[in-house]
Amino acid sequence: MWPALKTIAALAITLPLWGFPSTAQVEPRTIPAASRSDLDTLLWPTMDSGRRIDQRGAALRPADLRDRIAVVAFVAPDCSIVCVTRLLDLDRVAKALPGAAHDRAVFLAVSLAGTGGNGTALRAFVDGTVGTGTRLRVLSGDADWTAAIAAMLRYPAALLPEPPPQVLVFDRRGGMAMSYGGDPVDRPRLERDIPLLDSFAGGLDAAPARESQPL
Repeated sequence: MWPALKTIAALAITLPLWGFPSTAQVEPRTIPAASRSDLDTLLWPTMDSGRRIDQRGAALRPADLRDRIAVVAFVAPDCSIVCVTRLLDLDRVAKALPGAAHDRAVFLAVSLAGTGGNGTALRAFVDGTVGTGTRLRVLSGDADWTAAIAAMLRYPAALLPEPPPQVLVFDRRGGMAMSYGGDPVDRPRLERDIPLLDSFAGGLDAAPARESQPL
């Protein structure tokens, strides 16, 4: 087994400790398991899930995440300095990634504060924290989505709207790959692991292409 594959496999094996259930446990029976990824299930838990709109008013669609490394964290505009530093750290990681990983990675932050349609407040929070040019897309969730996420992560509802202290990373096929603590964000590890994960073009189910070796 290649060293890179060993690293990713070891990370994937630890995921159940974080309480993130398999896709089959959370997606509706009316949706074939093969047609939805872990990332789809997190962002659109059911077939009738509402539109996901970011802080700029742009809709997020499943097609926007195809063949991308997706990094998902959780914030709330009034959750304390922790959410401010979390956004700042993720913004720095997004800017620091090299080459293809920089272009392929998508950074999402889900607000569980119940801001709903108050896009003005969400945009003011994001722009005031990381600026208008950030690559982060911050999405506000309604009560149903917040409840679904809390259930998936086994996060106590009594702690809401304080967001879960997790950073989730999904491979290029939308499979759950890695989970990190978010207090604080481990920037060096993310900056190292995202390019490594990007080398798995077929997701963690397929080994990365081996470079040809000179004879």
